[in-house]
Amino acid sequence: MDRDLLFLTGLIFLPLAFVALVSAWADRRFPTAALVLTVIGVGVAGWAYATNPGGYDWRGLPDLAVETVARYWRR
Repeated sequence: MDRDLLFLTGLIFLPLAFVALVSAWADRRFPTAALVLTVIGVGVAGWAYATNPGGYDWRGLPDLAVETVARYWRR
């Protein structure tokens, strides 16, 4: 699988983890889903970041997202 796609997928899991954390906090539950999503997101994004030869630059993240979506969504 493409490292860029894995990196973006990992970054998508992190806001979902925050939403799950706030939901668990509001319901006074243990944030199990938030912990699982955080581990998956950080693990996948961290692995993609560590194995990419040049790393990723946060300023280039929008370009990376557009290029990756365009690569997989062709007409």
